[in-house]
Amino acid sequence: MNTARRTMLGLAIAIVTSTCYAQNATIPFRQLEREAQLTASSARPSNETDSSSLVSSSLNPGIGTMEPSAAGFTRTIPASPVRVPRIVDSKFVLLNGLHLGMAVLDVGLTQHCIADHHCREGNPMMPSSLAGQLSVNFALVSYGSFVSYRLKKHRSSLWWVSPTVGMSAHGVGVATGIMHK
Repeated sequence: MNTARRTMLGLAIAIVTSTCYAQNATIPFRQLEREAQLTASSARPSNETDSSSLVSSSLNPGIGTMEPSAAGFTRTIPASPVRVPRIVDSKFVLLNGLHLGMAVLDVGLTQHCIADHHCREGNPMMPSSLAGQLSVNFALVSYGSFVSYRLKKHRSSLWWVSPTVGMSAHGVGVATGIMHK
């Protein structure tokens, strides 16, 4: 018998043995009954015998209604659904879009200025080619958008700082490129 079959046989024996032990376990029914009494309320209206008033109505969707269950318990349906705030809204797209636009404009004006031999790249770590500069700037804008998204998702009021700092930095590059054009 090879090792793979032995391993499979051992796993099968272990699974069968563990299920047998689980079947013989005792269940604390008194604890289950106590928890069921705590979680379920059997508050059925005593003055109303007609359960048609408990059924939810589609005519008034804004009103919280009660709905009977098969066991006689009532379940209260919330009046309005919980609204989750949108993370990617118009403000988020506007700020991060402006950051991306300023980055592309900065690279374009810098490349034009370098081609005319009027200026040079101020950042010594930045590649000199168009593709290299665009890839570095796209990575920086992506990281800034990610940071902004995470901050806004965790309801921080400073989510707008990352794209604003990026726009300011690229604004200086755009102004320099326009000045030397």
